[in-house]
Amino acid sequence: MMPMRRLILCLASLSTAYAAYTFPPRVVRNTGVPTGQLKNISGIQTYLSYPPNYTTSTKAILHITDIFGLPLLENKLLADSLAANDYLVLMPDLFAGDAISVEQQEAGLNLTSWFARHPPSEIDRVVKMIIGYMRGELGVERVGGVGYCFGGKYVPRFLTGGGIDVGFIAHPSGLTEGEVGGIGGPVSVAAGTLDASFNSTAKSRAESILNSNNVTFQSNLYYGAPHGFGVRVNQSVPQQVYAKQASFLQAVTWFDAWL
Repeated sequence: MMPMRRLILCLASLSTAYAAYTFPPRVVRNTGVPTGQLKNISGIQTYLSYPPNYTTSTKAILHITDIFGLPLLENKLLADSLAANDYLVLMPDLFAGDAISVEQQEAGLNLTSWFARHPPSEIDRVVKMIIGYMRGELGVERVGGVGYCFGGKYVPRFLTGGGIDVGFIAHPSGLTEGEVGGIGGPVSVAAGTLDASFNSTAKSRAESILNSNNVTFQSNLYYGAPHGFGVRVNQSVPQQVYAKQASFLQAVTWFDAWL
């Protein structure tokens, strides 16, 4: 019979191996408890998710969220999933505690006044401040930016020599051709066939602009993927589950190559 101590050690090893298998770095988390920490950076509540075994890095990712912002569990888990791939991740509260809840959105809340409270100038201010903190106090040398939905407009605005070196955007909303035309750094784009905010026509037009400007880019179009698929999906719909996982892998692979 195996001694009790050896049995316990074997079970512990199996448990550790199982955990590693269940949550490998290149699989995006959809459930569970967030592992990052909140920190006040010059008045901006910011979620920091650290790479395994260390708290500093010369490469880091700025996560510019959708309208659901910091309170959304999936946003925190997405930041944690990126961090698990050896990237320090910072996700600021873009809206000063005024993020939209899923319940408000599903109830059909009129967003006109909300957008008026959070104009591009204010979002730009927050992003600039966090980038400054990353490059200054944290000593980050290369900054990657991920932008989902609302945030997909702002990563391109800072890929113009404004602080982000490499970008990834998924199902952007409000992104203009002028902002696409200003992109100067490598960018990867994830779009969905069911996304009215950034449809296949908008994707093709963006590709044409990037190609004309000789920008390093890559793009994927995911079948059956609605707006928001990179963050929130219906886990019972295989096409949506695939689109979220594949777009996450798209982002990680892009940063591994260019950041």
